[in-house]
Amino acid sequence: MYIVAIMITAVIFSATGLGVLNLATIVNLDTQTAVQTVQDQVEVESFSNVALWRVNVGGDSLGNFSVGDISATYDSSSMKLTILKTNGDETSGLILDLEEDSHFDRAVATESYIDYNYGKTASEEPNHQLRQDIGFLPQVDMAYLVANAAQEIWLWNEHIHDEDIVEGINIIHGSYLDIHNIDQENVTLVFTGYDIQPKDDVKLKAPIVDGVPLPAIILTNTSNNTHFDQGYGDEIHIEGAIYSAGHIRLHEGEFTGPVIARTARICRDIDMLDDGGSQYYAWNLGFGDYEDYDWPKQIQEWARID
Repeated sequence: MYIVAIMITAVIFSATGLGVLNLATIVNLDTQTAVQTVQDQVEVESFSNVALWRVNVGGDSLGNFSVGDISATYDSSSMKLTILKTNGDETSGLILDLEEDSHFDRAVATESYIDYNYGKTASEEPNHQLRQDIGFLPQVDMAYLVANAAQEIWLWNEHIHDEDIVEGINIIHGSYLDIHNIDQENVTLVFTGYDIQPKDDVKLKAPIVDGVPLPAIILTNTSNNTHFDQGYGDEIHIEGAIYSAGHIRLHEGEFTGPVIARTARICRDIDMLDDGGSQYYAWNLGFGDYEDYDWPKQIQEWARID
């Protein structure tokens, strides 16, 4: 009786043991497959980062290269970057739909850094989110601005008021200039000097020429540290782009953007009005042709190849 019971128990244990061993083998194989899949995905994603970096730092042709069993192909017309990895009979990879990233697409964009200083400035539209460290600035086309200027004046250590400004492009040479009590539409103010400061009640609306915007303010001197800070009871309201080859500090005021500068500081919370100023978020006149620049690319959408 006991012998039979022991034998039955032994058979059960043996069968159970074989089942466990068989299950362990299946799990091990599945685990190895999963690990390999993850490794392939990591390799593909890492390779896509390298390919995107190559496209941005050099010509588009640099996006076409291969290393071992993985390759990248970039189609500049469709702006698709394809990453393929071949592992035996299996192929995996990514297709990245890229888009060009321009300063004029952003509420605030800088060549290098943005000092947020605990400010929470944010664009109202997600596609206008802030962007720092683009690496370069659009170049001001002074020949175009001078040729199309409504007036060109020279001032030094002066205060600029409403009566000093005319409709159109105003080119103002000179430094140590304060801007007071201006309420003008269809105006572009171009300053070539340094220490240019908006003070009390500055309201500007940039021109739109044949459907293409001009900036509201252009500051060409790299030494500028322009502070937008409205006094008590005063108002700063700028509709149109603000461009500075130097530093900009946004302290108070209303801005549609885009605000473009070498560096910028957001001194406190600024409520951007970009949702009501979409007409200014386009390539602006006064900076040459859009096609003259090799714009950085970023990922718009992506899909896996399995």
